[in-house]
Amino acid sequence: MKHTFLTLEADQLNRAGKKTAALRKFIEAQILSKSSTIESKIQALIATSTPFPSLWTAIEQLFDPDYYLAAYPDLNRAGVDPLVHYLIFGWKEDRNPSQHFNAAYYRECNPDLGSDVFPLAHYLETGGGRAKRGNPVSDALWFITKAPADDAWNTLTSARRQASTEMAVIIPVYKGYDETLCAIFHAVQSRGSAPYSLLVINDRSPDPALTAKLQELSKLGLFDYSENPENLGFVRTINRSLTELCSDLDVILLNSDAYVFPGWYERLAAHVARHPDAATITPLSNNATICSYPEVNQDNNMALELPPAALDQLAAGANQGLSTEVPTGIGFCFYMRRSVIEQIGVLDEKAFKIGYGEENDFCMRALHAGYKNLAIGDVFVFHSGSVSFTGIRNENFDKGQNALAEKHPNYGQLVRNHIEADPERYLRRRLDAARLHQKMKGCTVFVTHKWAGGIETYLHEEKKRLNKEGRGYIVLRVHDLYQVSVETDLVKGLFVPNLKNIDLRYDLNFVEDLLRGLQSSEINVNSFAGLSWQWHKAMLELISALERPIIYIGHDYSSISHYYQLMRPDNVIQTTLPTIAELREWGKMQDHTGSADVCDPEERQQVYRSFLDRVSKIIVPSNAARSVLLNYFPELDIIVVPHEDHLPDTKKAVRREKDGLLRIAVVGAIGAPKGYDILQGLAADAQNRNLPIEYHLIGYSQNDELLNQSGVILHGRFKEEKEALNILDEIQPDLFFIPSVWPETFCYTLSMALKKSIPPVVFNIGAQGERVTNLDWGHVLPLDLAANPRVLSKGLASLQIE
Repeated sequence: MKHTFLTLEADQLNRAGKKTAALRKFIEAQILSKSSTIESKIQALIATSTPFPSLWTAIEQLFDPDYYLAAYPDLNRAGVDPLVHYLIFGWKEDRNPSQHFNAAYYRECNPDLGSDVFPLAHYLETGGGRAKRGNPVSDALWFITKAPADDAWNTLTSARRQASTEMAVIIPVYKGYDETLCAIFHAVQSRGSAPYSLLVINDRSPDPALTAKLQELSKLGLFDYSENPENLGFVRTINRSLTELCSDLDVILLNSDAYVFPGWYERLAAHVARHPDAATITPLSNNATICSYPEVNQDNNMALELPPAALDQLAAGANQGLSTEVPTGIGFCFYMRRSVIEQIGVLDEKAFKIGYGEENDFCMRALHAGYKNLAIGDVFVFHSGSVSFTGIRNENFDKGQNALAEKHPNYGQLVRNHIEADPERYLRRRLDAARLHQKMKGCTVFVTHKWAGGIETYLHEEKKRLNKEGRGYIVLRVHDLYQVSVETDLVKGLFVPNLKNIDLRYDLNFVEDLLRGLQSSEINVNSFAGLSWQWHKAMLELISALERPIIYIGHDYSSISHYYQLMRPDNVIQTTLPTIAELREWGKMQDHTGSADVCDPEERQQVYRSFLDRVSKIIVPSNAARSVLLNYFPELDIIVVPHEDHLPDTKKAVRREKDGLLRIAVVGAIGAPKGYDILQGLAADAQNRNLPIEYHLIGYSQNDELLNQSGVILHGRFKEEKEALNILDEIQPDLFFIPSVWPETFCYTLSMALKKSIPPVVFNIGAQGERVTNLDWGHVLPLDLAANPRVLSKGLASLQIE
């Protein structure tokens, strides 16, 4: 795809200062001309299914240029027009056009959405696709700022300074009628009997209505009020407050677009008393860079499932008394200790005349003086903030950052190191857990690995059932040796991004508290593959101790050995189940299983015996799987519940006319246990002897290149089973061969053959053999044929195909 022409035109438009009208005319011309330089799928959308105006409707409704530049600083620094960039490049890079639309989430919720489909047009056409919204949080803003009604002010009690006042809250005012009055109202309303006063200082606001309202309210005696004799700017306004208006008190600087809630001050003041060496304190907020929640360094303005005031109360319990040290506080709600101000001075109004760095400088000076800066987790303050990146704002921001770097050359590295370490994640994580407990209590917990395969098919069907029944669920995924992650339903679930990659080496107790607090109706244990044995064992013991109903689903034989398929490491086919002694002997070979949880088989079976003794139900999907487990755990009560048909409706396969060619289809991800060696050997035999047998692989293998060289026709990976079923219709195979040589517990792939009525061929082992044995039109072959491709080729060619 060439973008040179479009890029040059965009640059020309930018230099000429032409904005929306010229830009739209240019983009329209490029799209309608069907230029080879524009994305082909957009052309198709415009020319066929999507009327051209809908593209611009999508852009007008869902593209926010200020957000786009704020979210992607590389574009902001480059000076490109955000709309041009998004239309030509950004959407293909899954960049987000606004806070309302998350491209990666939208694609995950809509797996059929091709990479070449313009996502905003699809969003409008389908009403949001499967997700019914464009981001993982919600389709509404979290907090709408509006000036309180006149009579609401009459319900407040005074927050003016008294003899008992311990601290002053300072709100500097300039612009923003609704935001400012809303912030003042919350600060007064949330005070209660707390010993703080509120000082509102007006820096010669250019809004006469705002000034008039502030003067009116000040006469009611609700807060202390002062107007600057001239416009001083933010930094000098704050310094006037610190030195003239409340020179003997600790202070909290509160932005005129920040909103506090009842109890906030008492909790913050407790940290002040607890940490006499803390120069500054900053609470959590939706929009506070390193103190942001739920996502760090993000403007979190989309509504969670509870209002900000309720989240503040939840934080009070979840993170009671908890804090972490930070290199700098954040100015939206910024506590400053008076004794530190007296020691190191007020804000530096010379270096930071127009702001953008003055509070960071104060924090650095405090660090140099031996104090610390704290972020606290038990107070949440909502901050509207702004993503408006005007040229003047950018210039002022850059000046402030340059002054900060000049005064403190190590500041940038301190912040980068802190962001990398992210100690606030523990505060965010506990708050995520508290929300999960509040809304998902009594849910089903699915425990499983991070891999694809039959377990995912089973879970998909189980989740569909629970959704239909109106019951909640979460998934606890284990992965990367010692980590677990919580997933909620993409469409209906809570947005809890901080419950990812929880490290069991440090946070095993947190995981236990997380699961215990859910009071789950059922814990559905599927797999711990991906954990080392130490943490595999620890999780078994943890779940056993929860005293909740546990259902263990036997998808494989991980309870017997880390050879989950009971396959010898050298892939030699063994027709009898291995003993513990044989499993130990296997351990002397080079292990190619990739299992992370290698351990002595006797220890493993003892641990699982103890665990399985405590579960409520042990379920396997076939009698074959039940027989294998009983061979090692004869005392268990095991229930057989076959998996239900999950495949989409499809027509039966149309048989080809006999043409002397035997066409055989193999479907899935084919590794050694699934019969890779058998398939490669058969294909090579057919190629070497010019046999009229043609092998097709719908899926992929451990070595596609070698299969291709051996003559296998490769159709590649498929996203959904419907795609594989369609390919089967295209190639019209005579046989559906499942070369799997491990005793499968169910074999979902076999369901495709049954659905399409294509004669299946399996070996007499496991569930695959069990399911085909009584099928008149299926074929079960002796397992020992798997080791002899020439004889197996002859056997396949001689099968009677009805």
